[in-house]
Amino acid sequence: MNPTVFPALFDFAAQHPQRETFLSLLREFAACDPFRSASVDELVLDDDFYRRPLRPEDFNFLQYQKPVRADNVSRLPSLATNRTLLTLNELDIARAPGRSLDQQQRCASFYADKQRIIGAQIRPYLEAYAFDYLGDQAQPGETRATLSTRLTATLNDELQFWSTRFDRLLQRDFLEEGLRFIVIQRWATLPSRRTALARAAGSNYFDWLDPELRPSLSSQLPDDATFARIAGMCGVTRQTHSYWQFYLPTTLARCNLLYALGSRPDRAFALAGAAFVAEAEHLAFGGALLKACAHIAPGAAAGASVETLRADLQTRFERTIDTLIARHGEQALHQFAQGVAGAQLLAQRARWDLGEQLDWLSSIETYCEYARRIYDKIEIDFPDIDRDTFIEPHELCSTTHVHNEHRLVVIESGDMLFWGNLGMKLSMHPGDMVLIPDGRLHGSTVESDSCTYHQPIIPDEWIAELTDPSTAGSAAVTTATT
Repeated sequence: MNPTVFPALFDFAAQHPQRETFLSLLREFAACDPFRSASVDELVLDDDFYRRPLRPEDFNFLQYQKPVRADNVSRLPSLATNRTLLTLNELDIARAPGRSLDQQQRCASFYADKQRIIGAQIRPYLEAYAFDYLGDQAQPGETRATLSTRLTATLNDELQFWSTRFDRLLQRDFLEEGLRFIVIQRWATLPSRRTALARAAGSNYFDWLDPELRPSLSSQLPDDATFARIAGMCGVTRQTHSYWQFYLPTTLARCNLLYALGSRPDRAFALAGAAFVAEAEHLAFGGALLKACAHIAPGAAAGASVETLRADLQTRFERTIDTLIARHGEQALHQFAQGVAGAQLLAQRARWDLGEQLDWLSSIETYCEYARRIYDKIEIDFPDIDRDTFIEPHELCSTTHVHNEHRLVVIESGDMLFWGNLGMKLSMHPGDMVLIPDGRLHGSTVESDSCTYHQPIIPDEWIAELTDPSTAGSAAVTTATT
């Protein structure tokens, strides 16, 4: 191979000719019983590893023609794809059932050969669809210095994000609720990310690298016991993946990228690069979390600090690059750089996605006010605006989802509970309404005999008009292309 020709990490164009076969298999997979839409009692899955609501109805209209891009990672195609991918990736993870016949039957149904066979067929298409945009950020000729700059940027950006985010949550009196959503994204999915790296290590993906240099997602700041205590303080005490319905698309993608690279032996160097970025993310978040929750574990950081661990990470990272240059050459170094740069971009988009969700959740009353202003505008000037209308029966539960556009929820009759976070209960009655921005995760339950509600679809420019930078404390409303 010409050493100046570097293959992409993921190539959707190569998979697209199989689209019709893929769509048929995907719909067959999603129709399996463990993946049916959630019922009203399944908002939290009660330690049920064998249950993964995928909203199979979404696959009747998702066409998988154009892959996910960096600017639309929060939208429905990304959420549906990454939910499916994490399910596929974990069909090989054993979770022993309890004593009851029901648990044993659900265990057998989840691990059935049918799902495993279909999963092996559709996984390459889904991974190319989800990650085609990652990897080409690395430039030919990346050096030790440029790659170190990338890792440093990830650390700095994460630390700044969390410092700003925790301050904002405190100012909005939303720290406890915000922490609950945050630890679901970062703590509840950590076992999956660790498993992805452990599985790869067991298959010799890191054997080219001295053991003391290898990337790791072990928690030192804080340690796992302290991490679990903070999660418990927020009410997040169940096993993986009890909080399945509250994972953002980018949360799932952060797991799936490690699984995807860790299932391709020819991309072992890229996995190492991505894993170092994952370690940087984990370190920065852990340090910020411990600072925000210092009252939970006073003195927990006495033996270590962010700066000490950061210096160790940077040293191991640079020695890894030296190893690549000395032993494996230009092709290996560029693939490593692809992993670093791709994971760096995904980390940036994950911060954005989480920040937007937290801004929305912590300002939900403002978004109810925005809805009223938009609705008045529709009534006066745009009565024929595009809208969907739903009539739903008692206790119908809408599996959490996102929209590809801004929508209002306007209750005409009946009663609904609306949520976007564990423990959130926005009670809605006739005449109530809320604005759901593009890409914001939410769900609902009908509490009355039936509920009729409308969802007008709102243009981007109307949302922009709502933002008034001069208004103190106003919530920024942004689109998924920000």
